[in-house]
Amino acid sequence: MKIWILQTGEFLQIDKDKGRPMRAINLSEYFLKRGHSVNLLSSDFSHQLKMHRNKKFTVEELETNFQITLIPSLGYKTNISFKRLLDHFILGLNTFKYLLKINPNNYPDFVFIGYPPIETSFFLAIWLKLKKIPFCVDVKDQWPHIFLQRTKGLKRFFLKSILFPYFWAAKFSLNQANFLTAITPDFLNWSENFSKNFNNKNQPLYLVPNIKEIPRIQLDNNLLRLKNLLGIDIQKKNKLIFAGNINNAYDFNDLISTLLSPRLDDKSFEVLICGDGDCIDYLKNKLDKKSNVFFTGWIDYSQLLALKKLSIATLAPYRNTYDFQMSIPNKIIDSLYFGLPIITSLKGEVENIIKKYNVGYFCDRNFTWHDQISSCLNDPIKRDLLSKNARKLYKEKFTSDMVYGEFVKFIEQNY
Repeated sequence: MKIWILQTGEFLQIDKDKGRPMRAINLSEYFLKRGHSVNLLSSDFSHQLKMHRNKKFTVEELETNFQITLIPSLGYKTNISFKRLLDHFILGLNTFKYLLKINPNNYPDFVFIGYPPIETSFFLAIWLKLKKIPFCVDVKDQWPHIFLQRTKGLKRFFLKSILFPYFWAAKFSLNQANFLTAITPDFLNWSENFSKNFNNKNQPLYLVPNIKEIPRIQLDNNLLRLKNLLGIDIQKKNKLIFAGNINNAYDFNDLISTLLSPRLDDKSFEVLICGDGDCIDYLKNKLDKKSNVFFTGWIDYSQLLALKKLSIATLAPYRNTYDFQMSIPNKIIDSLYFGLPIITSLKGEVENIIKKYNVGYFCDRNFTWHDQISSCLNDPIKRDLLSKNARKLYKEKFTSDMVYGEFVKFIEQNY
């Protein structure tokens, strides 16, 4: 089969710093494993690095049956901003220009559309309907609804009026799809109700990481470099780790208060904060006097893997917004793979997983961040049990073969 995958906002196989393999890399590789040809369409602008790859239309032929098509756009600096909307609009127009030049002999047999962006999904959905080519839309964010989350009253009314074309285009794209996928059952339910697409083929498609093992000698070398650079203790497995974009998606205040508490023995554990972002300076200023807190900046996959081998739990201070409550972020599934109990206050899907499968420490009024971090540090028997449960849950529900492998077979059988 000729498969197209439209997926923006992720690292690609051609990036020097590949980062975490997500939908684009994982799904393309699973289709390739099954002998299909893949055209991976993405933005020339890197969402993670906030920089352009080539600043023009580019086709990278990686194998005889695998190419990556990069479509240019404006670029942006802030994730939730009108400049990002403008970037996506230009990306959508350029996607449509690309589609008009496609030779009919190269038309795909099936197309997987990553949503958002709205504009690229919309233009591609129109073209696919005209060409009678089957496609699915994979919903990972509540665009454009996310722009209304912190508004109310007249401001909400006027903003929704301005964004009406986006709501219409989004609904059209999802409604016209042969079926929908989404990152959790709750997200799928929201997608169906918004789009009125209740096809019986609609299905959850968890955002699972395809974790690749790194040779032990490379891990050891990474740890030595990080020890020399940061001063971390690589002899002790006593670390709490956070990894990700350090931005307003997280509420670090409770974590900061806990780490500043004199009741915690700084000498008994270390905190690793891996990443960068809009809130990094705020976080550093608050924790600059803590000798057991280390900021690594952006690190590559093998370095992150090495640090996780020395960690005992994952810090996941997600903000309790509606979209996050419906999600199971990839970092959560990543933690399950490593057997790292999750420390979080995120309600919804993640809270349910923690309580149902006993794989972490949920923070609320009854059990604060201080209580749960203390429990993690001081009760190794409970921590080991949570770790075993986490690994077990990953193997039973979230392996790449189980998620992506079965999805590829589903496409083969139905299209």
